[in-house]
Amino acid sequence: MNHNDLQSEFSNILIEDNHLNFGLTINSVGSKTILPNESIARASNIKDYKYLYKKGRISNEFKIIYITRGSGYIHFENASEIEIKKGNILIILPNQKYEYYHLNEGEWKEYFIRFEADAVYFQLITSMFSNGNQVVDIGFNEELVKIFQRSIDVVRNGLKSSQVYLSGMLLHIVGLTISESKNKAVAKRETQLIEQAKTIMNENVFVELNLQDIASRLNVSYTAFRLKFKHYTGLAPAKYFNELRLNKSKQLLLETTHSVKEISFMLQFGSKEHFATIFKKATGITPQKFRQSTYND
Repeated sequence: MNHNDLQSEFSNILIEDNHLNFGLTINSVGSKTILPNESIARASNIKDYKYLYKKGRISNEFKIIYITRGSGYIHFENASEIEIKKGNILIILPNQKYEYYHLNEGEWKEYFIRFEADAVYFQLITSMFSNGNQVVDIGFNEELVKIFQRSIDVVRNGLKSSQVYLSGMLLHIVGLTISESKNKAVAKRETQLIEQAKTIMNENVFVELNLQDIASRLNVSYTAFRLKFKHYTGLAPAKYFNELRLNKSKQLLLETTHSVKEISFMLQFGSKEHFATIFKKATGITPQKFRQSTYND
């Protein structure tokens, strides 16, 4: 496969199409594939490989890049270098100095679209994707790949009113980027919420913990907390906390000389009998037999 497996560039758009572009003018669309280690020998021939930052790269157009294979780094002027990887979308703003490059170890694949925007879209897109929001992690999205591929086909096949087709596809790309990034942000927040709850439980395994208090600390209703917790862990909060206590009891039975009664009170089981009942239900044997069988082994 060539390093440019398909790159459809067009600049001579029919004049009659220009007023039918929804405020967007697409300048080029395409894709680029670079095989592992290929850039070492062919770096000088590969667009966007790695620019000397003193020169950098600057353009008066927007550029959206969707990475589907590989990893690398991007560096915007006056900002730290950012790692980029498959599933990332890069949004390059007009007149912005930047450089990006891929790592040689793996294959690199990207789709891109370059465009200009009228004042309304310029302000909208710039406000959405500035201030550190220019690398968006949306993961692999089949619909997005298909839109890029269809955009390439529109150019390659020379369809009439191509600006109309491409402007609509570009709006779809931008909409998907915003939607998927927000969905992933929500999922990440929820994951962090559950991880925080699990940490609280682990740190309070010797305490008679009120699980509704955890929900309050996390500023969420207990009903919502319980549903989210079960969704991410497969267990209700009470069941999860009970398993934490049982695992800790096994550790204490094996590693300390505390009596079964002492362990039951340390872990807030209430009584030796209640602890023994729960332990046997979970393991099939009593705490005493668990300790004895392990020692005998």
